[in-house]
Amino acid sequence: MKWFTNTFSYWSELVSEIRIWWVFRSAARQNITKLNENDLRVDWLGRIYGVVNMPEEVVGAAPQVQQAYVLQQINKWGPLTTEMGLSDIIYPEINRIPSTNAYLVVMWPQYDALGLWYILGNIIKSAAVGFGLYLLARVIWVNFHHVTELFNKLLGLAGM
Repeated sequence: MKWFTNTFSYWSELVSEIRIWWVFRSAARQNITKLNENDLRVDWLGRIYGVVNMPEEVVGAAPQVQQAYVLQQINKWGPLTTEMGLSDIIYPEINRIPSTNAYLVVMWPQYDALGLWYILGNIIKSAAVGFGLYLLARVIWVNFHHVTELFNKLLGLAGM
């Protein structure tokens, strides 16, 4: 039953995520100068990204120390994202840049319903459910007199 109800609730979820993406993208593009002042950039999708360079003493340390250093550097961008109104929806994705002493930090909202394959799958699922409902309605409409006779017989058996 959950599969059936998810077919219909997905579309409101998708609209909500598109709205969040649009708000995030607009806020990022309106504040490009503030972001550039803090060594952050915005790409064509509206993602905010920056590079965290690690000093030599951190590079030779354990991976936990490197991660702590990157998180500390991300915290300096916190007031900026709060000022832009994005701190509640932003999630950082941290990836090491190969053959360098730096990490790439990409910040943008977490999306569940806003994926190409997920959208295509739900279009197919919605079409299948819609076609099934159409067939059910068509069978009831064509055989309406049989359905009413059956209903009357059931009412007669129940004594009504």
